Amino acid sequence: MLSIDVGSKKVCVVQGSSRNGNVTVSSCAEIEYENEVVTNGVISDRPALSFIINEIIKTNRMKSKAAVVTINSGDIVAREFTLPNIKSSNLKLLVVNEMSRILGEDSGYIIDFVSSPSTEDNMLSIKAYAVRKEIVESYYSLLKELKLKPYAFDLHANAMSKLLEGTTINGKSYNDDNVIVADIGYSKIAFHGFSAGVCRFNRTEVSLVQEFVREIGSIYRIDVTQEQLAKLDFSPDYEFDNIVISDTCKYFIYRLSEEIQKYIQYILLNSEIKDVAQVIICGGIASIKGIAEALSISLKIPVEVLSSVGKATVPEGCSLSKICNAAGALIRLN
Repeated sequence: MLSIDVGSKKVCVVQGSSRNGNVTVSSCAEIEYENEVVTNGVISDRPALSFIINEIIKTNRMKSKAAVVTINSGDIVAREFTLPNIKSSNLKLLVVNEMSRILGEDSGYIIDFVSSPSTEDNMLSIKAYAVRKEIVESYYSLLKELKLKPYAFDLHANAMSKLLEGTTINGKSYNDDNVIVADIGYSKIAFHGFSAGVCRFNRTEVSLVQEFVREIGSIYRIDVTQEQLAKLDFSPDYEFDNIVISDTCKYFIYRLSEEIQKYIQYILLNSEIKDVAQVIICGGIASIKGIAEALSISLKIPVEVLSSVGKATVPEGCSLSKICNAAGALIRLN
């Protein structure tokens, strides 16, 4: 199966398979957009996006035809409910009814949900999502145009929950700990809170990266690409030749730490476990040298870049930090 992760700055395609909640990636590739192709999850230049995805598939000789698409968008409406463990068809009606009360009867949204195992009192914790119908239909049309078989439409929040729940992260088990995962993208930062191995919340904020990139570009008088960003160094002991660049990088780390700290406090207020053992970062910005060390010092909590997950097998040279959303979307749960 193909999993296509559509971001605001790049598109990532992985080919792989899923079995019993585990995922194996056989190949992966990504291409950064030269112009504005996707805005807040909405396709703004479909011919360009179609061409880029087709180039990735052809160049990397990906043969699979079934495809799942995963996106993130500030327009996604997410809510959590505690509902009785009733027949599946009745539960879906109940969730749709609850979401319709929030969205309005003629909202034009497609609603779906995931549920956790029932509790001792036979109740379910429900995570419900609503995506505008035209967004879903646009990606369906994109896949058909690419002569791919649309298999599923997924969201980053759900993909990351499937990938990281109940497994080791970077070789360590966090079954008795709180962990914050920050997926730092160009336009959005997705925060995922895990407590005792279970995802407790998913939140999306406007990313600080856009402003940081504009500031770096203004100083150097260039359009900054992801490749150029990766050449920066956030290591605390690194000395820039340009003091303005140094101050800009330090201020970015400070602001990013403040954002992460909000969700550290949130999970501590809503968990019986009263500390956070680890912060895991992923996304394009995580490839910048020294960023994890700089954030560790700022937050006074261990910070690591996502490098391995117990339920995911990826080929050598493939950065899980960059493809985690696509890898998680490959996992199909009954």
